[in-house]
Amino acid sequence: MLLKNAPVLFNEQVAANLYHVGFECPDIARRVQPGQFLMIRVAREFDPLLRRPFAVHRLESACIEILYRVVGRGTSILAGLTPGDSINILGPLGRGFRLPSGGGPILLVAGGIGIAPLPFLAEILLAAGNTGPHYLLFGAGKAEELVCVDHLEDLGFVTTVVTEDGSSGEKGLVTDHLERWLDGQQQLPVLIYSCGPYAMQRKVAHCALRFGIPCQLSMEALMACGVGACLGCSLRCKPPASETEPYYANVCQHGPVFTAEEIIWEQC
Repeated sequence: MLLKNAPVLFNEQVAANLYHVGFECPDIARRVQPGQFLMIRVAREFDPLLRRPFAVHRLESACIEILYRVVGRGTSILAGLTPGDSINILGPLGRGFRLPSGGGPILLVAGGIGIAPLPFLAEILLAAGNTGPHYLLFGAGKAEELVCVDHLEDLGFVTTVVTEDGSSGEKGLVTDHLERWLDGQQQLPVLIYSCGPYAMQRKVAHCALRFGIPCQLSMEALMACGVGACLGCSLRCKPPASETEPYYANVCQHGPVFTAEEIIWEQC
């Protein structure tokens, strides 16, 4: 874990309230793994006081890229930064995605801004020699929020999109489509990776468990510190093999990536 100042290289709006920022930080870029995150201070002043957590979206050599939605004051300030401005980064943090040990189909499931960490994972999967086939199920509110699809298709991912308003792909929720998609596959995925809101993750986990497919989920959570001190991102988990009582894991410290079996979903 490092604490670094990093100059902004670009900061572009890619859809309504969605931005793509890149900043140069070679020391952290050399260490970060897909699924890990950064805590970013968006202003030199202590207002806003707390850092914001962001998943790493992509790497281009020393350039770390973040895809983010503007939801409040911190992200509004971030959206206003221009090339040459500096941000302060703490990271890399957390436990990222684990890569499969063998070959076979891989399925990525994304909901909304949950697409953010998956291009980095996809690129690492390919770099590690995973031959797939590779699939992406991506759900969003409307067509304009379906960012990154072209990039993942260029990487060879067979993509299915679902929108709540029906403006692109099937109408509905991505979790409505997931079970039908799995039912229609001659060869099930050997691993599902998922990122999105809790309600979606709960359904993805239940579906993966029902089909007997290993599943890793990057959990979204509010957090103040990112290092396990504030306990604001606690998540109730099943006891490890040697214990009998459930325990509270910190999404920042023990995650953000968990397996479907680890979490007590009924209490999320």
